[in-house]
Order: sequence, then structure tokens, then C-alpha cells
Amino acid sequence: MAGDEIPDILRVPRPLQEKFFHAAEDEADRILKRIGEIDAQVRLIRNEIVRGIRRIVARDGWRDMVIAVVDGSDTPAIDERIGVKYGLYAAAYKLFRGEAPLPDGENYIGDRLNEQIHESRETFLKLLDLVTVYLERTLAKHLLEQKAPHVDMLILDGSFLGYRAGCSTVKDERIEFTEPVTRKHFERVLDLIFEINKLTEAIANSGRAFGIIKRVPTSAIDGYVRYKYGASQGLNLSDRALLSLVMGSGELFSYEDYFEAPLRVEALSWYKTVSKDKKVRGKSPEYILEEAERRVTVQLVADLTDARGRREAMRLSGAAILQLAGSLRRFFIRTRDGIPPICVEVPRSVPEDLLQNFLAYCLETSSPATGLPVSLDLVDDLVSLPRRLGRDFVSEVEARLLTRGVDSSKLLALFSRFNPQKEEF
Repeated sequence: MAGDEIPDILRVPRPLQEKFFHAAEDEADRILKRIGEIDAQVRLIRNEIVRGIRRIVARDGWRDMVIAVVDGSDTPAIDERIGVKYGLYAAAYKLFRGEAPLPDGENYIGDRLNEQIHESRETFLKLLDLVTVYLERTLAKHLLEQKAPHVDMLILDGSFLGYRAGCSTVKDERIEFTEPVTRKHFERVLDLIFEINKLTEAIANSGRAFGIIKRVPTSAIDGYVRYKYGASQGLNLSDRALLSLVMGSGELFSYEDYFEAPLRVEALSWYKTVSKDKKVRGKSPEYILEEAERRVTVQLVADLTDARGRREAMRLSGAAILQLAGSLRRFFIRTRDGIPPICVEVPRSVPEDLLQNFLAYCLETSSPATGLPVSLDLVDDLVSLPRRLGRDFVSEVEARLLTRGVDSSKLLALFSRFNPQKEEF
């Protein structure tokens, strides 16, 4: 901030200033009280959580491995013009031997998605997300199948089934999407989801793939505490926030070691919400957990399959999806002090020796800024699309039409907004 710049809070009328300063003081008091409650709760369960924590053993095996990192991006805002919406998407991979990038070991793919105006903005954003995931998974499968160089370890940005959320609201939509790699055409979103499912299953079953999840709201530890000790003992903290308080640099948290039973992370994350439902209130912890498990399963099948059986292949794929979901293990790794632990997802098909090399790789190549492997940050920077790119793309379309002699008044009618308003980003 420049030395002579006046804070915005001092630009409002003085009575409002006083109200906001009082509100800030009240908020500070509230947060201090909450911190005290958290400290007390953490002290009570710290010894129990420790059983899920162990140190990561340093290894050098990953230094000679070919490591592929895949990531994707799409425009975070849609340029909406009369009759059409545009969204841009891209995916890329980069190959490394250990920490060193391989010569000519990268590739980029990108294209645009356009839809008719009758689609809601939320629907179009979800379609754009699915198209991006499809491109990422297509590149990942290609890398795992190539013979030279042979990929020893593949890292995906995000959860294997992270695309699930919201699929049930769009799966019956039309998409008319021709993907840019093989030119395969999809008419319905349901078919695109089915193809992503198959790609994801193949990648997970390869025994060489890992997911690194940047944004993870999971609260399975809170659910487990409520399940085991009662609803009043809940921590009201996400797993990442809680583990930030008890893990040290170089440590790994395993849900399986902590739970001491084959419990599903997703079901325990739903435990608090389900326990407040009038239909299960007062029931036993076992009943609540079973109901949470049932709801997770129903939602997963509803999102990623044709659960009503209109398409037999999609209906039968539900068993494969549930099997895949059950095969994914999650861990947290604290790579840097002062940075929250990162969440990783590992299929059971991954051999133990490769898992240990992956954990050492995450620890030893972590970025001081994010705690993530530097390779993932690098690919993320390479493929991330600027926020204004969608608007610039539409402007380029307009310019090219003008150079071809199209009447400007017709362009004005076609590309003007219904109502004057600020650009959305």
C-alpha cells in the first residue's frame, strides 16, 4: 500500500466507520474464543490422531523414474453473447526424470466449447468442467500406454472422481461436443460422463497413477469422533485444518491407520449432516453411519451412471464405479512447516514400493510457497488460462468476421448483450 493511500474503511461516513470498528472487535473476540475451544478439543484427541501419523522415509528411487504430470484449465467466466456462449479449455502434460524436465516432454491441447443461450450459466460451467476433465484423462491414459519413454509415475491434479459433483444435474443435457484428440463426437452429456468413467477406471487400475487434491473440504475425522464419542464431541473442523495443528513436516496421516476399521472417508464426512436429519435423529451411531454410507452410494451412482437403467451399459457401470470409489485411499502429507498438509489419493492397485517413492517425491520436491510438488505447480502455471482470455477470444472472432466483409451492424446485433452490464470474470 502506498504511504499516502487512505484505507477504504476511512472513506465511509464516520458513524459507519465506528460500527465497522466495533464489529471488527466483536469478531476478534469471537475468533479468540473459538481458538480456545479448538485448542481444548485438539488436546483431548491428539493422542488418538497420532496413531494415524507416521514419518515419511527418505528414498532415492523416484530420482531415476519418468514422472508425468497432467493438468487442465478452462476459462473461469463465460462470455455470453446473443445466441451463443463460449468457453475455452486446455490440458497439458510435462515429463520429468526425477526433478529434471525431459527434452520435448510436454504437450498442450486446447479448444473452445460453445452452446446455445438456453443453457444456464451453471450448466454450461459444469459442461466445460467435464470437457476439461475428459481431455486430462485422455492425455493421462495415452501417457500410461506409451512405450517410450515409459512412464513410471503419473500425477493427476485432483481427485480421481472429483468430477462427480453436479453431474446428475447435467447428465441428461445435450452437448454436441467433438473432442480435439481423436475427433470423437458426443451428443449427450451422459455419454461423455460414461467415457470419463472408463478412462478414470483404466488410469486407476494402471498401478502407476496418483491424485493430488488442492481443495479438499473433507471432515471425516470430525465424523469419526462424533460416531465414536457422540455428536457433542464433534470438532467442527475440516481434516486439513485439524491435521495442520497436529502434524509436523515430513509426516504422513493415514485414514486407514486412524480408523482401525474399513470405514469410508466419504460416509464419515457426511455423518454430521445425516445425524441432524429428522428421520435418523436419536438413532444409534451405527445406524447413522449406515445411512450416511447409503446416501453417499446413492449420490455416486446417481451422478455417474444411468441409475434408472435407460441405457444398460450405463446402469451396469454402477458396480464398477462403486468398486473404483472403494479402491481409493487418501492420505495427508505435511511437506512444509507453516503450510497446511496436502491431500493425496492413491488407488490400491499401486504397489507399496511405488507408493513410498511417491511420498518421498512429494516431500523432497515440495514448493516452499504451496507445499505441493514443484512439478505440479509448474504444469499448473503453464496450462492456466488467463481470466480475460474468453473475452479476448470473442473479440478475435468479431475481428475476423469484420475482415471478411461482414456488415458491422449485423455484428452489433449478434454480439451485443441483452442489457448493458459489466463483463463477467
